[in-house]
Amino acid sequence: KICGIFQNSQVFRIGGDEFAVICQGNDYERIDDLLREMDEANNDKSAESCVQVACGMARYKNDKNVESVFERADQRMYEHKAKIKD
Repeated sequence: KICGIFQNSQVFRIGGDEFAVICQGNDYERIDDLLREMDEANNDKSAESCVQVACGMARYKNDKNVESVFERADQRMYEHKAKIKD
């Protein structure tokens, strides 16, 4: 599901059921649209797979390091996860 939406970016497994997407090129330019696509896929009751994906996104903005970007994205992912569980 993730690779199908983020077709031009690298997807990394970083834990049991956690993945990180490093958006680049066209995917980076369209990040908001792609996140909406993921939400639509999460809400599609006719989909073959009932797997839902919680997402959190952060952009690099004068951060000291990549870890701070990852931490912001991770926090947003947990917020989104709580929202889709309701």
